[in-house]
Amino acid sequence: METAVFTGSKKHKVSGSRVDLEYRKRAEAVIAHSALTNSKRPECFVNGFYPTHFTGGNGVCLTDTRNNKYTDFICGLGSNLLGYGHTLTVDAAIQALKRGPTLSFSSTVEVELAEKIIEIMPFIQKVRFLKSGSEGCAASVRIARAFTGRNVILSEGYHGFHDEFTSLTPPANGVPPHLFIKPLSPDLIDETVGGVILEPIMTDMSDERIKWLRDIRERCTKVGALLIFDETITALRFPRFCVANYLGIEPDLIVFGKALANGMPISCVGGRGDAMNSDYFVSSTFAGETASLSAALACLKALQKSYDINHLWSAGSRFQARFNELSEHVKIEGYPTRGVLKGEDLPKALFMQESCRAGLLFGASWFYAFPHIDLEDQILAILKDVFFRLNSSNIKLEGALPKKPIAQTIRERKSA
Repeated sequence: METAVFTGSKKHKVSGSRVDLEYRKRAEAVIAHSALTNSKRPECFVNGFYPTHFTGGNGVCLTDTRNNKYTDFICGLGSNLLGYGHTLTVDAAIQALKRGPTLSFSSTVEVELAEKIIEIMPFIQKVRFLKSGSEGCAASVRIARAFTGRNVILSEGYHGFHDEFTSLTPPANGVPPHLFIKPLSPDLIDETVGGVILEPIMTDMSDERIKWLRDIRERCTKVGALLIFDETITALRFPRFCVANYLGIEPDLIVFGKALANGMPISCVGGRGDAMNSDYFVSSTFAGETASLSAALACLKALQKSYDINHLWSAGSRFQARFNELSEHVKIEGYPTRGVLKGEDLPKALFMQESCRAGLLFGASWFYAFPHIDLEDQILAILKDVFFRLNSSNIKLEGALPKKPIAQTIRERKSA
């Protein structure tokens, strides 16, 4: 069986045959847990049906080891905003690589990128760059403790794999006990707390959630605790570039990454100058790696000049509404550029399976990127056919039910 999938102006033929197991077997032999990222493990999809390894991507199209092409709604876990292989960010990274990605001294591009970030997020006074959201969140906690002189940190849940946050996800194997971090409860925010770290918006943008954020901000100010917004996912996917700007709720520190360099490895910790300049130690040889910094600068300039986040926001809202009209059993819930699949486990798994067969890749989290906009009608036509077949045929699951990644489980629990 072959199904036409529209990606840009071309039709790609996608084979409905079973997955190529070669690279999966090779990965199981040499890579711990068989995947480098928790949410990329085969168990997170329809295990035994989904392809597990890909050779590359273009726009929002991914190519697997059998040269099958898929329109992707996982978007590199949210990092693909402008499109895989986007010319502006790729060219900027290539030019930086030619000049040497890791220099013996600070580079000019790190200053230029810092200035650009402060321009678009005026509540930030100083920044530092790292390579991942996990590093950024761990650094923000260290900064909060150093600045306040208080050890206790309150956390809403998942903020990366470092000991602080993994300790809140039992069994937390390999993590020492008795870390000074506790689950977030507003009544615990007192003069002993150094910082509160949370994702301002997961999927819930209700008035209640926003009021809760304002209350947390007020409480942190009152007791002298630093409020840390983990916008690893949301930054550059909200109008005005981040939730803090969008809602007018200013954190003391902010962490973001993922979409910042359109898939290149970088994260940013920014915030109050006095806190960012306080006495602590955070350092990394590759923090100033210029290819990622240059790609990030090119990405931000593109978002200011050519790629309107408001347009993406409107298009994503429209797509989500049209998607949710197609089925009673599987919905997308969230904000216009990021959501989660909602429904019973089996209908969701069957939807993922048949979408994959038709050349559309869905995971536990759904992301909307700029290249999706021009493909909206074609994609929805394919989805209409997928849902029609699911409702009218006795389709069986041809693999195992997906298991949710740790981060997704925690976020859903906190949003409930």
